[in-house]
Amino acid sequence: MIPLLPAILSTLLANNLPKVAQAVLDKGLDYVQEKTGLELKPDMSGEEITALREAAQKHVELANQDRADARAMHSVALQQDDTFSKRFVMYLTIFWSVVSSLYIAGITFIELPMASTRFADTILGFLLGTVISAFVQFWVGSSNGSDKKTDLMGGDRK
Repeated sequence: MIPLLPAILSTLLANNLPKVAQAVLDKGLDYVQEKTGLELKPDMSGEEITALREAAQKHVELANQDRADARAMHSVALQQDDTFSKRFVMYLTIFWSVVSSLYIAGITFIELPMASTRFADTILGFLLGTVISAFVQFWVGSSNGSDKKTDLMGGDRK
């Protein structure tokens, strides 16, 4: 299966599906095939490409709905009388912001044993790429709107 991967990626890129190609690289061919319900192969027909494009769009729409549900839940929480429930997301954001800041400062200014470097890098990547990113996207918004605009214009976002 691995020798086919470059040909599959080439087919995806040639058919203006760079995000699907990136998902194959990041998460693996099996993951993308499972999520889309389609077999990815180098010689995909026009109908298969169309079906893949629709499946990818459906996956994006589900992710957008998930974010919208979280924001709606937060709006309902803000209307409650219970102060803790009303401010829980804010408390959670503050907690992870403080923990992340302390961790980043700690691994920056405290000398670590060489054996711990990989763990420190992994945790740092998780905090920056997942935790902090999730809170920023929740409070500020994601680049999804920009992605949609770029897709409508027929371009590829760099």
